[in-house]
Amino acid sequence: MTRVALDLAAVAAFLVTRHGAALGDAAIDIRPLHGGLCSDVALITARLRGGARPRRVALVAKLVDGAREAAVYRRLSTSVARRFSPELLGAQRLGRRRWLLYLERIVPAHPWPWTDSAHTARVLEQLARFHGETAPGAALPAWDYEAESLAAARGTLSVAERLPRGEIPALARAMPALRRVVAALPAMRRQLLAFQPLGTTVIHGDVHPGNVMIRRRGGVAEPVLLDWARARVGSPLEDVSSWLQALGYWEPEARRRHDTLLAGYLAARGLAPALTRPLRDVYWFAAASNALAGALGYHLSIVSIARDSRAGQPGAASDARAAAARNAADWLRVIRRADACWS
Repeated sequence: MTRVALDLAAVAAFLVTRHGAALGDAAIDIRPLHGGLCSDVALITARLRGGARPRRVALVAKLVDGAREAAVYRRLSTSVARRFSPELLGAQRLGRRRWLLYLERIVPAHPWPWTDSAHTARVLEQLARFHGETAPGAALPAWDYEAESLAAARGTLSVAERLPRGEIPALARAMPALRRVVAALPAMRRQLLAFQPLGTTVIHGDVHPGNVMIRRRGGVAEPVLLDWARARVGSPLEDVSSWLQALGYWEPEARRRHDTLLAGYLAARGLAPALTRPLRDVYWFAAASNALAGALGYHLSIVSIARDSRAGQPGAASDARAAAARNAADWLRVIRRADACWS
């Protein structure tokens, strides 16, 4: 997002309306924030006049397609998730489908808190509270996620089949499993969504370290989940496996304590913390669903792009390819586990 992507007059009007103060000359600063794959996000800071002394305020602006995400944040404001999600401060319609969301700015207490397993477990405890409270589909706009996820899975398989096998050694070994899991995905998801006593509820839909921060409020460290664009009705295990698998790639301690953390989530839901074979099976079906919904395809695409551009930028292309290949290999491990559970 750049300065020209925003209507500064509209932003100024929003700030004045919200804070009841005038803006000084050149008072608004807009800085792009990086990390989102599907949306434009910027940090807005403003200097307000009024009162005994000028004030500075900061908020996040997110440019999105459609009104769905604004509806999701309004739904969160009436649930327990209001304690661990950014507040929706306002929304402006920019055209037939484009919306600008104004969100509370979350200031992280630590750039990487996940070496402390207590923080990792706290995220699962908050998810357990959210999953335990919400009713399936309550006030959420409709989304045919099953059709979209199957299309994404088939797209991932198509990218994998076009890649030369030598690009990612793990891919050659995993291709048979990948084909079987994509073919079985609708049946896997039916079994996952029917699994009791977890069933279905409203989920975040994209829990990974880039979407979770630890902030301090009132002297207490608490997790905050960002980017609720993929919130939907689904299995709670989609959130749990997304968090444990994505974090485990970066944080060895989280991978070592995987079973303990998973059992802790079940206990927080008031369930027996027993990792039975049926539970493990659907857990890996959830993890494979997450992989095929975009994560694996994204990294395979990066490998493909880096391969094509190596002649022009050998250093950058090689580094990007190596990082993406490692990530893809980790998600292929998940695919093989799901395939073994299905067989």
